[in-house]
Amino acid sequence: MSRPDCISNRNIRIIAMYVSGRLGTYHALFEGLSYPDEYPCAEDFFLNEDEWTSHENFDRILRKAKKLVDEPDFFFKCGFSSATLRSWGRFNYFVRVFATPNDGYRRLPFFNNNFNDTKEIEIVLPPTYDNDLKKIRTVLKIRFHDDFDPNSDYIGDPYLRGIISSIPTIWGIAPATIRQPLLPYDPEILFNQDPEFAGHGLNVKIEGRIMSLWDPGSGQRINVGEKVLLESEKVNNEQVFLGKYTRMTPGSNSGREGREEGMLVTRTVESDNRVLLAEGDILMAPYYILDVSYDRISFFNRLSQVFQIRKIGRDSGQELIETVNQLRKSMMAKNEACLVLEKTNKELRDAKARLDEYNKELENRVKERTSELREAQETLLRLNSDLEGKVNEQVIEIERYNQLRRYLSPKLTEKILSSDHTFGTEPQRKMMTVVFTDIRGFSGLTDDMEPEELFQLLTDYLSEMVKIVHYHDGTLNKIVGDGLLIFFGDPIPMEDHAARAVRMAIQMQEKVEDLKDGWSQYGHELGVGIGINSGFMTVGNVGSDMHRDYTVIGNQVNVAARLETAAKAGEILISQRTNSKVEGLVDTKEVDEIRVKGIHNLIKTFKVTW
Repeated sequence: MSRPDCISNRNIRIIAMYVSGRLGTYHALFEGLSYPDEYPCAEDFFLNEDEWTSHENFDRILRKAKKLVDEPDFFFKCGFSSATLRSWGRFNYFVRVFATPNDGYRRLPFFNNNFNDTKEIEIVLPPTYDNDLKKIRTVLKIRFHDDFDPNSDYIGDPYLRGIISSIPTIWGIAPATIRQPLLPYDPEILFNQDPEFAGHGLNVKIEGRIMSLWDPGSGQRINVGEKVLLESEKVNNEQVFLGKYTRMTPGSNSGREGREEGMLVTRTVESDNRVLLAEGDILMAPYYILDVSYDRISFFNRLSQVFQIRKIGRDSGQELIETVNQLRKSMMAKNEACLVLEKTNKELRDAKARLDEYNKELENRVKERTSELREAQETLLRLNSDLEGKVNEQVIEIERYNQLRRYLSPKLTEKILSSDHTFGTEPQRKMMTVVFTDIRGFSGLTDDMEPEELFQLLTDYLSEMVKIVHYHDGTLNKIVGDGLLIFFGDPIPMEDHAARAVRMAIQMQEKVEDLKDGWSQYGHELGVGIGINSGFMTVGNVGSDMHRDYTVIGNQVNVAARLETAAKAGEILISQRTNSKVEGLVDTKEVDEIRVKGIHNLIKTFKVTW
């Protein structure tokens, strides 16, 4: 159901910015248009993206813009300019959280609902790589609301296609190619009444199953179309008309399920170097179909986009939440203040009336009231001061919790918060155990898989590994791609740090066995190498005031990293120091000696059997 004001003024902004880019001004667009009284001028209203206007106003402005600019294919170019000019208003910020054009097309239904209330967009085929086209392909179904006449929005069709075609250009690739096999227009209404065709004198008629018109070239009536039966096709378990049809015969039955009538254009008609009807198009369809195809982004560009955009998306999302919450608080405070002011003003008016009647008696009452208000104000100031102190304490506690949560399990986080224990304030040297893990053959996996698939597998893997780290009370220091750096013994001291580390590594390898099936369907084996070393190392916060990182450094850390490099898929290699601390707890076997840069003696290596 469409509302009277069914067009968002974001569309008017797009038109105005395009006209301004061509002519240097857009003021003539709004001449003669009405607008709400609370706005000082028409421009202030129509360029306010939070307002909505009627489809009639949108149609008048878009047609006037074409007349002013006077260029071929204006409506498509105007819509297309939205990506280049970033004329979507605040919706431009959403683009920053999209990793690829696929994200933009998947969210078209959401954006459509915020741009108009005349039609719905449904994604029939999500963005999918088409081996025949060698491009990404998506299919959109656009259906007008039942109470809205599609014939009145003919110029909105190329305008929308321009916007949709421009989406890939945001990522620096070529515009999308759009094929439009189905159109919902009634040719007798559209070509005989729409101003775009008024000068051509087509006089379209449909008689029986045949459509005819006056040919602008020959000046004779010619047949240009015939009714056909649309045949639905199954896409993602849904029956959809995509342009497939059969010719009608005397016994044809359009009432059969999965069939509906359409008008097939059988002959191309041109006038003034413009195609008015294109052979193969199907009119009078129940909805639009837009078959969109576009190039893929190169692999490494997509991968960097995913990391960068998702990080920005998380930061922007948090900032947006905080901003909305702050605005909500401000609005509540303003509302409360307005209520207090209204109450005070009423009291003052009553007081003035009583002052005229009672004179000095009322003055005494005002003084008493003023004294009470002063005392209330002083009480409120004291309460506000106490509240501010409590809020600051809570903010500090939350910041401390967020810092701990980044590295530690919930159990250790709560333990530290409940005590006076400090977290990595100054670097200190301690006896600890450090663990490195890495997926073998991961670089080859990235060459064969789409980033979205790779991220899903990696997310599942890391999620299980982090659970195991937290279960054994390890400190998860870093996640670098597919690798993990974990240590035991800080910030919570523990005597059995080596045993915890080895038991954690064994459980990790057991979990990897469970995850192998999910990876094997992509043609890859999941194998993880793990290196563990115990010794004295330096732990604490390093960095500047702008950015600090809680980490562990030292030669013994390098030993663990070297052991992880030497470990094969499915192996856990530990140093002699670690082995001496877990003898009798796990089975180990001495293997090779390794050399570590910065350490003179060779390092004896033991393999954990599990």
